[in-house]
Amino acid sequence: MAELQINAKWMAAASGEPEIIATAAMIDMHVDDISLTRNQDIWAETVRDNVFVSAYPLAMWFAASWWRLNHEPLPAQQPGHDWRMAHELGAANHGFVWPRVIFIPDGEAIHVWAGASMTPDQSVQYLQTLEVPKLIPLIGFQQSVQRFVESVLARLEAKELVGTNLANLWAILQEDLADPEAVRRRKLEAELGFDPEECPEDMLNAALQWESQVGKAALSELAPAISSSGENPDLTVLGQLANANGIVGTPVVSPGSIDHLDHGAPWERAVHEARALRQLVGNVGDPISSQDLHNLLGLNSAAVDNWSVPQGRSSVAVAIPTDGNRLKFVSRKRNPIGRRFELARFLAEYLRPSTDENRWLASTDLGTSRQKYQRAFAAEFLCPLKALLSFMNGDFSSYAVEEAAYKFEVSEQVVTNLLLNNGYIHNYWSGNLPYQIAA
Repeated sequence: MAELQINAKWMAAASGEPEIIATAAMIDMHVDDISLTRNQDIWAETVRDNVFVSAYPLAMWFAASWWRLNHEPLPAQQPGHDWRMAHELGAANHGFVWPRVIFIPDGEAIHVWAGASMTPDQSVQYLQTLEVPKLIPLIGFQQSVQRFVESVLARLEAKELVGTNLANLWAILQEDLADPEAVRRRKLEAELGFDPEECPEDMLNAALQWESQVGKAALSELAPAISSSGENPDLTVLGQLANANGIVGTPVVSPGSIDHLDHGAPWERAVHEARALRQLVGNVGDPISSQDLHNLLGLNSAAVDNWSVPQGRSSVAVAIPTDGNRLKFVSRKRNPIGRRFELARFLAEYLRPSTDENRWLASTDLGTSRQKYQRAFAAEFLCPLKALLSFMNGDFSSYAVEEAAYKFEVSEQVVTNLLLNNGYIHNYWSGNLPYQIAA
């Protein structure tokens, strides 16, 4: 993974508020050796890796956005203004021109996206584009931000500016970080899409009660998926899922049945464990039948085929522990191919080692590390890359993709994503940011 560095070379400034003047600086922001602040200064007719701004508004933005930056994933649909203000660097504003950089957490790492910003009549034109996001470990991101903010506070103190809004905000943050109960509440507020202490108290208390029932890890997947989908953010949908009819099964495998990889990206661990499970069932490369998949989860195939999804579109699917090792699967997929993939995702989540007892298994459309793991596991388990490549025999046409999807009983999108993610075909889409941003 990558490392984030934010450096400030203090400079003199002639005008502005005291905090702005005191922290005027040439700032450079790097991810490894890539400058996110590389820019062309139109007036000075120069290209450089640092930019003349004030560090104070940037530090304020990092401090104010801390919880959401670290814990609020990207919604499955176009994010709203409130989400963007907490994740896009340009929200630091204060009249300065900032690079087009977006920070998105996935539970394990921060994804850093960057796009060139060439707005006409703008004095600074940012040049850096990342074709794919850079991943920074969560703890590494936090440490980098902390070092930067504390350097700004030290500069303010040296200039005899104490008791600033930044100092007060940072002190409150440190108090919260030192209190496990405060961390629990702030993290959940962020996952629900709220800034600290802005989540309605009854909604937060309801979420905390659900946490004890569904498990912390599951709620961290369910809360942002539900709140960002337009469904009631008070999580009443969880009660509906708990009371819904479902398909009940007792898995015949367990986390201890296979070898687990304790390092690597989510998709690397997922592929390793999908292959380990195929080795266990004695099928390395042939298609997995729906009957075999159902058997692994202890499901009756007739019950799966005859079960009707509740009316309406749900942003989540769950598997809920009942008595013993039994699980009640509440699916959201109506077509057989989609439900088959969803069950394989549940199998992946069930096999993940966890310290949560009686935890729910959650499947959503979010891009968190857990959901990436599920999707990568399901794709490799149902449609192993080596077997797929052997079947396609170098023909990656749309017709061959269709034939492969039919053979392995997965969607064409699954086949396409496998080929894309492993470099066998390329996506020539010109966009380089995770969602549409106006120029």
